Amino acid sequence: MADDDADILPPYIEEGEEEAAASKQLRRQQSKRKKPRERMPWEFATQEEEAKAEARLALERQLIVHDPKTGDTCFTRVWFLDLTIFDLDEETQYGPMRYVNSTIGDDHRLVGSLNVLCLKIISSDVAYPINVYGTVIVRDNLDYKCINIFRRDRNNCQQVTSKNEDLILTGPTRGVVFRGAAFFEINLMLREDGEGNDRQFSKALIDVLLGRINSKVCSRTVPSWLSDVQLVFSYVKNALEATIKIKVLSGPEVFHGEITACTTEVPNNFVMYDSDVGGGMAVDDGGIIPLLRHVVAVSVDEMLILNIGAHYADHSGNMSSCVRKFTPVIKGADEDEFTCGPYIMQMEVIWSTLFLPRG
Repeated sequence: MADDDADILPPYIEEGEEEAAASKQLRRQQSKRKKPRERMPWEFATQEEEAKAEARLALERQLIVHDPKTGDTCFTRVWFLDLTIFDLDEETQYGPMRYVNSTIGDDHRLVGSLNVLCLKIISSDVAYPINVYGTVIVRDNLDYKCINIFRRDRNNCQQVTSKNEDLILTGPTRGVVFRGAAFFEINLMLREDGEGNDRQFSKALIDVLLGRINSKVCSRTVPSWLSDVQLVFSYVKNALEATIKIKVLSGPEVFHGEITACTTEVPNNFVMYDSDVGGGMAVDDGGIIPLLRHVVAVSVDEMLILNIGAHYADHSGNMSSCVRKFTPVIKGADEDEFTCGPYIMQMEVIWSTLFLPRG
C-alpha cells in the first residue's frame, strides 16, 4: 500500500537557499509596487475633456443673474444640462396624442403630470396699465425642451390693467411628463415707448419637485425685477392626457362664450377659450373652435369636466351653460354632440398615456 501511494504522489523538490531568497525578494518588491491611482471625478483624462468642462462652466455662469428687486444672484434658467450640446431655446418636438396607436401592455405604469391653472401678475412696481410680452415655458422629464405656456412678442403685448390679473395662457401644448421634477422659466418684458427703453419685468426659475408637493393645488410666488408673479398648478397622479377638439356643427360663425376645464378632484377651472378676453374668434372651415389651450392632464381615478357657456347672437346678455363629463381611458376617443344656446356642437376627447418606455 505504501509503495502504491509513493507512485501516485508528486515528487517533492526542495528549493535551494538562493532560489528561496530570490523568490522572497521578488515578492517583497511586488508588494511595495504602488497600484495606479484612480482618477478623481474632478480630474480630466485629456486636455479636450478639460476644455469642454471649462466651456460648460462658462455657459453656466452666463445664466446667473443679479435681481435688483431682491438683491439675489441666482440662476434664471436650468443649468444642470450640458450646455455645450444642449440648446436651451429649442422647443419640444413631441406633441400630444403620441401613443394613441401604440400597443399598451397590461403592466403599463402611468406617470404623473401637472396642469397649469393660471399665471397671475400679483403686483407691479410700475403703474397700471402695463404692456407685457415675453415667454413662460416649462421643461419636463421627457426631453427638457421648451414647452410654451405664454409667448408674445413686442408687437403683440398683453395689457394688464390691475393687480392679480391673469396672463392669457396658450399652453402647455402637450401633457407635462412629471417624473419627479419640472422647471418653469419666466422671462417677461415691459414694453415702453421706444424698443430700446423696454425693461425686464420678471425673470425667474421655478423648480417643482415631487418631494415638496404637499397638496393637489400648489402655488409659487416669485418677486423679481419689477413684479410679483404667481404660478398656480395642480399635481396629477397617474395621469392620462386628454386632447380636446370642439366643432360647431350649426350656429353663428363666431363663437361668443367661454370654455373652461377642470377635474372632479380639482374644481379649479382654467380657461380654454374666452371671447371676452381674446375676442371672439371665427371657427375654421371645418367648424373647429380655435381653443387657447387644448390639452388637460386627468388622473385615471377622476373625470374630465368641460364647462361651456354660449352667448346668444342678439347680444342680450343671456347665456346658455352646458357641462360635459368624460371618463379617462388609456387610449381611445370619446365624442359627444349637444346643443348649447344657438350652437349645435360636437366635442371630441382623444386619450393617450403620457410616457411609454422604449423597448
